Amino acid sequence: MFGLTRLSIQSKMILLLLAVSLSSIAVIAVIGYESGRSALMRSVESHLQGVRVAKTTTLKAMLEDLREQVISMSDSRFVIEGMRQFRQAYHALDKTTLDDAQTAALTRFYAEDFLPRLAAQLEATPVLEQYLPTRPAERYLQYHYLAGNPHPTGAKQDLASAAGDPTAYGAVHAKLHKGFARAVEIFGFEDLMLVDADTLDVVYSYEKTTEFGSNLADGPYANSGLSEKLRALRASRDKDDFRLVDFETYRPTPGRPMGFALSPIFDGTELLGFLVLQVNVEQFNKALTGNYNWREEGMGDTGESFVVAADGTMRSRSRFMYEDPQGFLKTLRSTGTAATVIDRIARQQSAMNALPVAATSAALALQGQSGITKILGYRGEPVLSAYGPLEIESLHWAVLTQMDEAEAEAPIREFGRKVIIASCAMALLVSLLALLSAHLLTRPLRLLAAGARRLGSGETGVAVAIDSRDEFGQLAGVFNDMAANIKTQTERLQAERRAHHELLLGVLPAAAVALREAGDAEARCTFNDVSVLHAVLGGVDALAAGTGDAGALAKLNELITAFDEAAEQLGVERIHSSGDRYVAACGLSLSLPDHARRTVSLAERMVQILSTFNRQHQCALTLVIGISCGPLAGSVVGRRKLLYGLWGEAVTEAQALTQGPGGTLRITAAVHDRLGDDAGFDGPEQVATTGPAPLQRWQRSP
Repeated sequence: MFGLTRLSIQSKMILLLLAVSLSSIAVIAVIGYESGRSALMRSVESHLQGVRVAKTTTLKAMLEDLREQVISMSDSRFVIEGMRQFRQAYHALDKTTLDDAQTAALTRFYAEDFLPRLAAQLEATPVLEQYLPTRPAERYLQYHYLAGNPHPTGAKQDLASAAGDPTAYGAVHAKLHKGFARAVEIFGFEDLMLVDADTLDVVYSYEKTTEFGSNLADGPYANSGLSEKLRALRASRDKDDFRLVDFETYRPTPGRPMGFALSPIFDGTELLGFLVLQVNVEQFNKALTGNYNWREEGMGDTGESFVVAADGTMRSRSRFMYEDPQGFLKTLRSTGTAATVIDRIARQQSAMNALPVAATSAALALQGQSGITKILGYRGEPVLSAYGPLEIESLHWAVLTQMDEAEAEAPIREFGRKVIIASCAMALLVSLLALLSAHLLTRPLRLLAAGARRLGSGETGVAVAIDSRDEFGQLAGVFNDMAANIKTQTERLQAERRAHHELLLGVLPAAAVALREAGDAEARCTFNDVSVLHAVLGGVDALAAGTGDAGALAKLNELITAFDEAAEQLGVERIHSSGDRYVAACGLSLSLPDHARRTVSLAERMVQILSTFNRQHQCALTLVIGISCGPLAGSVVGRRKLLYGLWGEAVTEAQALTQGPGGTLRITAAVHDRLGDDAGFDGPEQVATTGPAPLQRWQRSP
């Protein structure tokens, strides 16, 4: 209370507005979030339930259509006659034999084709004797329509008639195979088989896999789900009976999950056999997955629908195995899934009939219940699972539609985030409104203070925008006039400094200018390694002939300007030029490891420039250039009229090289050593100098 008495009225009003507004915002935000959360969760659950019901309805319709198809086809005259003819032709082969070559070909087919493909899908190694046919009719048909079939595996059905089969079976097959093939293609089955009711011999197979010709009662595939359903169907002897065989690992395919639809074939009251339709697994999976377009079906990144059978294993594709097989297998390993299960999934590249789904939702659905619950999914992730049963004939499946809990609740989290953002924004807005009045009163003073700080820090062009006509507006006008005057004076001073700097650069090297502007009036400095060029022009006096002194001076200025441009391009600095002398150096302002080569390149360019100049102006100027390198010292000479001087042995040597006869371009031994022997200079030769020892030089003429 004591603290409040020390506050101003303005501060108390601000606190009151904030307390009332923020508490109201908090209450509204909590109520809105809870209502929105409930609505969003109901929406997600309804979507999953709707997808599950739609998938269940679709699958049930497919299975019912399959029942109608197999029953109607088994009643057709074409199938009845085909069953009768194939059965008779099959049993007529009981006395046939194969020669040694045909027997060897059949054995090779199993040993080199079928068994390696089957072994890749099984944990144990299959034994040849277990699968190799032994009965005459079976061996005869499998040789002519499998081993001797010129079409590759997977396309054996393309053989309408076997060239080496002169039997009645060959004639029946050639006559009826195209009709059965047409039915398979129209209805989209994997295979169509005819099985003898008395013996359970497979007397015809469209796809021509290894069960063709075999006996399903005591042959290698007698323990399959297909054989079990055939025996049950034979025992019922009901014309309109129907059986579905749950998807199983069917070895003739080999090892891929397959399902079947069966119906008896009666001719009047006589049971001839059974029509077996092999279900297209891919169509079944496409119906569950929306043709593998989960996102387009509104299932996001983790949603999927799948089927679990009574044995607790998956009967359809896993989305995660389909989209990222290696990542999915890695996830299963991390969740402790049995290695045998993972190996089987990896072999068949599918979770069908392999992946156990020990989920509460699957158990409830298999008990005939439906609903939605949160469980731990088969990947070890918490999921929202909608479940329900699918029952038709002997099939008892659970249809589950699941989505990771994190993704299912993502809209809720996003909504919560938006509620928080909106609440914070409203709180901020209220705070801003409470502070607005105080802000408006102090705004002119803050603008003037900010402008003064900018002006004090050296910024020019400062202007304070205050449109009021009160005292603050008058003060702002005075301040702006003062700032404008300071800007004008500053710009004038900067222009004079730039002009002075450009003037110095025209007289002194950049390094000397930097030192002088830093306070060193004489700009004394030493250079450890610099190349010096000393050039002497010959015939300068003759330039005045015909053009006068002014014309000669203009021509000479043109030539020196061309030299300067070439020097600037190569990183060489002109030291001075007067009359017939041109002195430059490389390595003064910037240390360059190739200063010697740059200086020689400048000399070569100068020779070219002079040649062009002579042709254009019909002159006969000559040029002798000496180049040396080494340590130097330099400083500004003079106080009012500035000149930059270089001292050192290299300067003396470069100047000495221009004296006496010889080539146009002359260099010292130090320069030659830096260039190497491939520089194209002749030498060395001794040159007399004013020093105690002669000078070695290399030279080159254009």
